[in-house]
Amino acid sequence: MEGHLRVFKDDPIKDKDAKNKAEVCSEEIDVKEVKKSVIKAYMWLILGGFVGAHHIYLGNDYQAVLMIASVGGCYGLGLILDFFYIPRYIEQANNHPYFKDLQELEKMHFKKPRLNAGMIVVQLAIGVFFRTLVHKAIPYTDYTMIRYLVLPAASSLGVWLVGKVFHAQSSFRATLLGAYLSYFILQYLLSIPIMYFPFDTTLGAVIVYARNRSYNTSQSPGKILKHKKKIFVATLLIMGSFQGCYYYNNATISIEGIEVPLREVVVEFFNSSAWVETKIALRQFYDEVWVIGIVPALNRLQLFNTETLSEEAAYVMLGVEENITSVALKKRFRALTLEYHPDKQPPEKREEANEKFMELKAAYEVIMKMRSYRTKIESAKLLKEVADRLNKLGKKDKKKGSDEL
Repeated sequence: MEGHLRVFKDDPIKDKDAKNKAEVCSEEIDVKEVKKSVIKAYMWLILGGFVGAHHIYLGNDYQAVLMIASVGGCYGLGLILDFFYIPRYIEQANNHPYFKDLQELEKMHFKKPRLNAGMIVVQLAIGVFFRTLVHKAIPYTDYTMIRYLVLPAASSLGVWLVGKVFHAQSSFRATLLGAYLSYFILQYLLSIPIMYFPFDTTLGAVIVYARNRSYNTSQSPGKILKHKKKIFVATLLIMGSFQGCYYYNNATISIEGIEVPLREVVVEFFNSSAWVETKIALRQFYDEVWVIGIVPALNRLQLFNTETLSEEAAYVMLGVEENITSVALKKRFRALTLEYHPDKQPPEKREEANEKFMELKAAYEVIMKMRSYRTKIESAKLLKEVADRLNKLGKKDKKKGSDEL
């Protein structure tokens, strides 16, 4: 390499070009020296295949994004295929001469990348997967217009990502336009039900992508992705939110032989006294951490204690109704504590009376904490309603004044 540089020593332009070529060659040599291991690839596939860990290791960024977004390639189907394709991925990652020669020959004989039946099948599968996920995640009655806008975008994104994986490229805008046209024709002009033909948005995206396909001009097709960490995290958060909405709106739980929608169970839980008690315990834990430290606060935390008294059990223990006033409740508690106070019991019954006394005290504290919490919530709601009414009145007066002017 040094002899080659001395030939152009008198010509500074040629000498500079030769140095650049030498640096590129040295970088290529360094890249080739870092070989990917088949064992490590299979290890990452087993440990983190559902989030595309094996593709991140191999440098296949677009395939990693696709794995993250589709939960392992349509809930694990892509992982099964990758298990058999790992050796091929290793050869591609290690820049095997066979793949480079094959790409060069294909570019010499064909103006566009050849249509790959496998790519079309995967595009249809991923496009339908994205479309179905978004379709089920967004309630139909509440967000109809959002569904019309998001469904074709989800399908076209899946089709475009799969094309990148197969080392082809096409305009995402054209693919998105094809998805919208297909959706409009099949859903509104032909009125084909989704249950009979779920490819309403994906079909147009695949056709337009195949029509406008071209060779990937990047140095490493399908492997270069800027800001990959941010994109991986954003993909995980976005698709995770869609997955959560999907299960929230469609999953059911069997309670005593009756199928109950998960969303109703969640709403019922957040309106229950158990959730209120949990928030009170967490708030107390947070306050105690700042006062006595985290270790003593953990020792005193009673959040996950199965023996924690519920509000209903507290009313039963005190022998009162739930609609009793605070004044009457306080009188009842004082009467019971005087009756079961350990100092007023015979020596042989003091231990039993002490346990009863502590139970009554705990029951009274639970009821008072719950009532205090509800009072704060109701006061906050009332203040918010008053503020909203004042804002509306202010806007009306302002509008009336402007009209008079």
